[in-house]
Amino acid sequence: MAMTEFGVNDDQAVKLFSKMTFREAIRGTLFNKFTGKTKQSIITRHTDMEKSAGDTVKYDLLEQTSGAGVEGNNWMKGNEAPLTYYQDSVQINQLRQAHQFDQMSQQRTLHNMRQDAKENLSDWWANTLDTYMFRYLCGDTTISFAGNSGFVPDSDHYIVCGDVSHTGAIATDESSLGSNDQVDLMDLDYAKEKARTISPMIRPAKIDGSEYYVVVLHDYSLTDLRVSSNDSATIKWSEIQQYANVRGLKNPIFSGSNGVYNKTIIYDSNRIYNPTGSVRRNLFLGAQAGAFAVGSAYKNRQRERLGNLPMSWAEDIDDFGDKEGISAGMIFGIKATRYNSKNYGCMVMTAYAASH
Repeated sequence: MAMTEFGVNDDQAVKLFSKMTFREAIRGTLFNKFTGKTKQSIITRHTDMEKSAGDTVKYDLLEQTSGAGVEGNNWMKGNEAPLTYYQDSVQINQLRQAHQFDQMSQQRTLHNMRQDAKENLSDWWANTLDTYMFRYLCGDTTISFAGNSGFVPDSDHYIVCGDVSHTGAIATDESSLGSNDQVDLMDLDYAKEKARTISPMIRPAKIDGSEYYVVVLHDYSLTDLRVSSNDSATIKWSEIQQYANVRGLKNPIFSGSNGVYNKTIIYDSNRIYNPTGSVRRNLFLGAQAGAFAVGSAYKNRQRERLGNLPMSWAEDIDDFGDKEGISAGMIFGIKATRYNSKNYGCMVMTAYAASH
């Protein structure tokens, strides 16, 4: 039977491998589940630079109008409510990863090193996108990619689990966390209450026409929550789990979740940020918690070769054909959304969390 093989840098190979790498990289990641193109998404994908040049996307938030309005036939003129806008921006840069092997390396193994390189690069990109997302959302100040710096959560956008007092400085509070300050079921209620009462409020994400928040817990904290809910007099862990897969919840964001509690979808991830000791910054997320932008430095023909996807794919032959290199890259930027020097759409639930 004849077998079709696309050669190095063949147009079809470039399109095929870039498409496969991108799709396999984001498949199964929480980054993929959370990202959408609307203001109701947890991570909003801004598409401006996918069609034009530039390295920065600026975007606005129109604050909700407040005030009582004008009653009856009283004068409206002179009592108009102002339009208040906040602005944030996300910058982009290129990031690439590559593998290289030679003819003798391929000779010594039964593995298809070209295929293995593609799969390995897909895995590397999946890990990178999820890791960047969590480091920004959790407030890791050591991360800075494409000029987007990480910011510590402000006083309105974090809660402390357990009985540690909230001082307004998260690092101070985290130094006081002890083994009795794990995540409890009631912390999800406290976080939701705060999210709905701070100004501006953290809006829930819109999923299949309904509104939900999303909580992401470190594996250690998820265990603590399961113990908490099993000891609860009002709800058990089995009840939390059943709502993730019934009642017509078809959106992919529900698949892979641990359950739903109080209109909050619960996930776990081992990439939750660990600022110090046995402390984890678990996440409570709403709409527009983060921003993601992708650029394209390619001419039209190159875009077609890449299947109009943001992942680049290139293969290089060197040393008279003996060395083969494979590279996958992307021009992108990601960050936690901030307006008026405060987080927006994202709250941290900092807690003691240790291996069991």
